[in-house]
Amino acid sequence: MRYQMKFPTTWALGAVLAAALAGGVVAGPTPQGQSDHAVASAVRTAQAQTQSDPAAARVAEAQTPSSAPAPGTTFRDCSECPEMVVVPAGKFMMGSEESEDEKPVHEVVIAKPFAVGKFEVTFDEYDACVADGGCVQQVCLQGLPCVTHTKPLDMGWGRGRRPVINVAWIWIGKYLEWLSQKTGKHYRLLTEAEWEYAARAGTMTAYFWGDDIGKGNANCDGCGSQWDGLRRSSPVGSFKPNAFGLYDMAGNVWQWVEDCNHPNYDGAPTDGSEWIGGECTSGRVVRGGYWGSDPQELRSASRDGAEPGLRGGNLGFRLGRTLTP
Repeated sequence: MRYQMKFPTTWALGAVLAAALAGGVVAGPTPQGQSDHAVASAVRTAQAQTQSDPAAARVAEAQTPSSAPAPGTTFRDCSECPEMVVVPAGKFMMGSEESEDEKPVHEVVIAKPFAVGKFEVTFDEYDACVADGGCVQQVCLQGLPCVTHTKPLDMGWGRGRRPVINVAWIWIGKYLEWLSQKTGKHYRLLTEAEWEYAARAGTMTAYFWGDDIGKGNANCDGCGSQWDGLRRSSPVGSFKPNAFGLYDMAGNVWQWVEDCNHPNYDGAPTDGSEWIGGECTSGRVVRGGYWGSDPQELRSASRDGAEPGLRGGNLGFRLGRTLTP
């Protein structure tokens, strides 16, 4: 559903647009003691969905590297790297009938496994890039002084394990480049289709936990959690994960994805790839809702867009990684 992005006037927002700014260590138990059985069940469901379509199964078999980690595996490529979860190949129905921008509902086939950040990227993780010189960059606009981007503001809420905020889409590339060079792996943003597939984790309900918002499932305005009314982000992993073992896929902060901001899914790719043509100069897609969203914005199908130079206390991101032998 398309909403006006809501930013309190006290925030120091930048609408800075730049035309040219310009991938394992096995992790231990999840911080919430998540059941391995739940993740394994979701993985089997996704695999079964693909296997029920012989053509999709053949593509997945042909394109899945034999030495790639098994779906459900968690890993880190370096000590400063975000923890990643291997998501299985599969297929799903993307979109909903709730809003015009979520139509038409269409089948998407994810032909091979990929890795998704277990959590939103945190201040600790982003600040490691800044300290190493990888995320320091200048944005120069004609007729204006150049602005040096270093550590993003935390709004006074704290850093550490909170999701990094105040990072514009046009700045994320430097972090991805730093991680990729550091590890030799291909780190990137998720595509919009990959994001929704990962968020749903085999479900077709409004939220990954069901059709009702319930209480205590996420950080939003009206989610019935301890964060209601505080109007700020919560530390990553404060709520239960979905069946793929991913945290905060609903609420907390909007998550930038790779795709351009299109008004609906007419002409959208069906293979999970990024959709770049269209309104890229004016917007990129954000998914998941944030701490000030109403519950409707947290639905797995809900989508919005923002200018790529926009930064604010409700904008963060989550990593994707291509799996290679």
